[in-house]
Amino acid sequence: MAESGDIRLGSRLRALRNRQFPQALTQKQVSQALGLSGALVSSWESGAATPPEDRLAGYALLFCTERSLQGDKLIPLDEDALSQEEEFARERLFDELRALRNSVLDEPSEQDRETGALGGRFLYYADGQPVTILCTPLSSRQLGYTQQRAQAGELLPAVQYTTNENHPNFVRNLYNADIDALVELVGHVRAESPTAEVSWLTYDRVSSADQLTGHLILLGGVDESLGEVPIGGSTTVLEILRERLDTPVRMQWDPDGVEFDGEVQIPLDAENIPTTEPANAVTTESHRPKWVRGTDDDRNRRFHLGAPELTSDVAIVHRSRNPFNPGSTATRFGGMFSRGTYGAVRAFTDARFRGRNEQWVDSNVDPEDFWMLLRVSVIAGTTMTPDLGRSSTRIRYS
Repeated sequence: MAESGDIRLGSRLRALRNRQFPQALTQKQVSQALGLSGALVSSWESGAATPPEDRLAGYALLFCTERSLQGDKLIPLDEDALSQEEEFARERLFDELRALRNSVLDEPSEQDRETGALGGRFLYYADGQPVTILCTPLSSRQLGYTQQRAQAGELLPAVQYTTNENHPNFVRNLYNADIDALVELVGHVRAESPTAEVSWLTYDRVSSADQLTGHLILLGGVDESLGEVPIGGSTTVLEILRERLDTPVRMQWDPDGVEFDGEVQIPLDAENIPTTEPANAVTTESHRPKWVRGTDDDRNRRFHLGAPELTSDVAIVHRSRNPFNPGSTATRFGGMFSRGTYGAVRAFTDARFRGRNEQWVDSNVDPEDFWMLLRVSVIAGTTMTPDLGRSSTRIRYS
């Protein structure tokens, strides 16, 4: 059977890396030279994704001359620094790679056929496995709940409705800190995948391994000190998931204990690359939410009705294999605050943005194995949908 176009293109890219120069190169060297992630280079070489034409132009410039190899470093020359012979080699290599790419695009693609009812792929589930959405419960502190106040009947009515399962007005989802993102997500997944079985629960309500072996979508859960929940559940499963869905992204709250004071941290190694290994971390990159400036506290923030006014949150989008079932996916949308979680979800559900955001993901990372940190703007109290094509939206990605 003849090889498909994506395999031929991937094989050619791999051959350039391994055989074009006197010494074989690593995917890490190529990715750093081209300003890409190692996962993306790997996905192109395996045929899992197709590189855009401008990236192939970068390959051609890099591999048209051995002068790109400077010791252990791979550094592309400027085009105007190429000799006539090198320029001819660059054009010939680019034409070859572009022809291979066109052969991929001309073939009937399984990926092209596998789109949902709304035309998307990122949140389309067609394999018959259940989709479980896990959400963050409000903590006892956030609800103002104590056992003593509950026994004395001193809780506000809404807190009673969500913490007393025997209350006539018990409403479980009042207890869900990610309810806005959940409503957005459930509607979209069911519309995109009409035959999918979609269910949701908070992390403390997981009671069976079967709830974790289908496709998982994790909302919130970035906070590593969630705290006690009011109605007897355990958030242990959240800790396990956070450990197994290994990313370098961590949240750190300030020691003052104020719920608005924290930052997202990314450990970096000696080459300024994010690392999940504490022993390799040389420095830490920090990113904080942004606020309306004012004089209402010692951090120069303006308050409205007792809370600082947010102008942008920091959020993570993460896709990988489900650690409990490699045949299914795990997708994470989490902000420092609920605004970030909601905005991260909207990036892939908003009809005005989801198409081009999916296209950005397909072109720049491995859509089945990546993480990215982004900013979610809040304007006049409204959470805006992130546009991944804007560099000001993207903070870091794998």
